[in-house]
Amino acid sequence: MQSNLLKRFFDSITLCFSLFVLFILPFSLSAVEVENLYTGKILVTDKTQQTRIKAHRWAIEQVIAKVSGSRDVLNDRKIKRVVQTQTANYIKSFSFVTDDQGRTFLVDEFDQTKIDKLLKSVGAAIWGQRRPNTVIWLAVEEGIQRAIIDEEQFPQLYEFIGQASDDRGLPVVLPAMDKTDKEQVFNSDVWARFNRVVWNGSKRYQADNVVMARMRYVYADKEPGYKTGWLLEFELIDEQGTLLEGEVNDEQYSAVRAMINQIGDYFAEKYAIESADIESEEIYLTLNNIANVVDLHKAETLLKSMNPVSNVYVQSITDNKAIFYLEMSGEGQDLIRAMALLNQFEQVQMAQKKVEKFTIEQQLEQLTRDYIRQVELASGEKKDTQTTMTPEQNNEAPRKKQVNLYYNWLGE
Repeated sequence: MQSNLLKRFFDSITLCFSLFVLFILPFSLSAVEVENLYTGKILVTDKTQQTRIKAHRWAIEQVIAKVSGSRDVLNDRKIKRVVQTQTANYIKSFSFVTDDQGRTFLVDEFDQTKIDKLLKSVGAAIWGQRRPNTVIWLAVEEGIQRAIIDEEQFPQLYEFIGQASDDRGLPVVLPAMDKTDKEQVFNSDVWARFNRVVWNGSKRYQADNVVMARMRYVYADKEPGYKTGWLLEFELIDEQGTLLEGEVNDEQYSAVRAMINQIGDYFAEKYAIESADIESEEIYLTLNNIANVVDLHKAETLLKSMNPVSNVYVQSITDNKAIFYLEMSGEGQDLIRAMALLNQFEQVQMAQKKVEKFTIEQQLEQLTRDYIRQVELASGEKKDTQTTMTPEQNNEAPRKKQVNLYYNWLGE
């Protein structure tokens, strides 16, 4: 009762600050919100029923891949059956849209609840809207000329990269190649993979990751290791170094799509949330450095936006410290993986050790170890408690494990 009254009190206060928070103090996120995850957009040649049926199927496949972060789930038997025979049950609305080039697209709006339920039913992952942002520098060699693609010189390839990235729900930025870009990054820097130069030249785009890619035409008789066609070599980096390397030898657009798919698979594997049914935990999050009601509102809003969190309750506020109870739709490990993408949160133990800046992978490893220790401790306490229970009590539903997480609020 006291907790509910406290929450209503703070809700009434924070309502007065909403416009101030939204327009004067915007969030500083290390990832971006991806829109239209549940929208499929398919290029069509006509509006006949036969074409619409095929396009609806392609659209739901597109959405399933975007939401789950993986195309492998499309091989599931149940997913295949839904795609082939039940797509209409998942569509909220559809329309035809014509762009400024005269092309017609079928646009399907799918029911988010039904798509999520379908993915959960097959134990697939669900990747939330907040995803790492990536800058792609692609240098293309044609004859003796090399150039970094931009919208003016390579309009079709430029558009295709955007579409292929959107198909995977992957937020991507392509350099403007304006005067600033051309002064900071040369095509030779991208071709030679000068990581530090390209990373520094990407800072203006405020991305989490950078791709350096080079593409050239190869001939099988001159380079026997490859088939005649385009060779695309790429390296995905962050501020700490290399995350992923790959190469694709194929038709030009197929090679680019394959690169985007590999990058999407890499991020989805790290950040998508497994949705298989599991025993849930009670998560209590202690957040230090909550200086005022604006901090409280911003922290609560961020926590509510995370995919594994279904609801957030303020338990207490004392001495610049807020304790939240988090109602979970996923595991506690899902939560720490989501929080690792946000600059506003810093795990307390890491802060006390004052170690050098960790990569996201190192943060996840450290945070997961801390989380597992908490769960093991909670399980041990639960086991000790059960030894004093009566047989009738032991037949009751098992209690959830209580896990306590401690973070500092860093704000902007």
